[in-house]
Amino acid sequence: MATQFPIKPEENGVRWGVVMTASEPLALVETNVRWHLATGAETVFVFLDDPNDPSKDTLGAIPNCSVHLCDDHYWNEAKPKNGRPPSQMRRQTINANWAQSHCDLDWLFHIDADEFIWQDGNLRSELADHRDPRTELNLPVFERVFPKGQLQSLFDGAFRASSDLTSDQAYAVFGSFASLMKRGQYSHGAGKSGVCVGAGLRLGVHNATRTGSGGQQRRAAKCVSETARLLHFDGVTPLHWMMKALRYRQTSSEVQAKVLQPHRAAQIRWMMERSDTMDSMRQAHRSMFSLTDERRLKLNAFGLLREVPFKPKGVLGADCPNLDPDAFDTELFRRTPWLRELFEE
Repeated sequence: MATQFPIKPEENGVRWGVVMTASEPLALVETNVRWHLATGAETVFVFLDDPNDPSKDTLGAIPNCSVHLCDDHYWNEAKPKNGRPPSQMRRQTINANWAQSHCDLDWLFHIDADEFIWQDGNLRSELADHRDPRTELNLPVFERVFPKGQLQSLFDGAFRASSDLTSDQAYAVFGSFASLMKRGQYSHGAGKSGVCVGAGLRLGVHNATRTGSGGQQRRAAKCVSETARLLHFDGVTPLHWMMKALRYRQTSSEVQAKVLQPHRAAQIRWMMERSDTMDSMRQAHRSMFSLTDERRLKLNAFGLLREVPFKPKGVLGADCPNLDPDAFDTELFRRTPWLRELFEE
């Protein structure tokens, strides 16, 4: 049975938190922060990739939300020799481990702003029972599948579990889109990790590492959580997905080669070829991401569909931000003016 929310931190219990690097509309980041604080996190660290991000004041006013501006001063301290790294993943890793070295928590999870920890058991008890501090705790990912109809709220939809299907099985479930996926996910099937703070593990984007012989970083041992899952909203709206894809394309070819896995690069090419206008982009997005009746049947046949009752409004109440998709897209256009120029109608 799903855990009843909200969950408040307990005195003398395991104290856990999350860290993220964000450059997103306020509604997404604020919902993420408030969700985790309401469901047991002691502290949420938010590193704003854009030091002029207007979200800083609202987020900074939330108790137990620790906001950090990634400005020149920050990068001169965090990376005094080279400053701000060009790679988004490198910046995320540096920020996550800065938080680990400066927090007073027992556990820290590294996530993105569009990822939410869902507890279907007692995460705090699982962390308390974790016997090997040099073993990371992996949160398996469920990726949101868009509803068949129009999106009414930012987080509508069901979820698709990660899978390790054969090529024939993957084609049977996903058809031609199987070639655009990895482990049954459009984004990542690796999940995200949490570490015991101060145990010598270094947080990465997906996995933790430890220092091996010779000083090289090696993948840490991993155990999979039995109480928590990672709900991933890969593109909160169709426009948001396209913005993220285009943001990847704006980086240097060297950075793209490191950040974009082949299946992700193939998705972007597929969408670009079908997105001359806003309407055609939305139609292409529906073709790839919507939960049609046929897809529902196939996912159920392979045991991959998850109906998780993720309802932030019910947990956050009056503190819940506006989750209207049109309002979100309006804010997205305001933050990224170049995006509107691509879809002038």
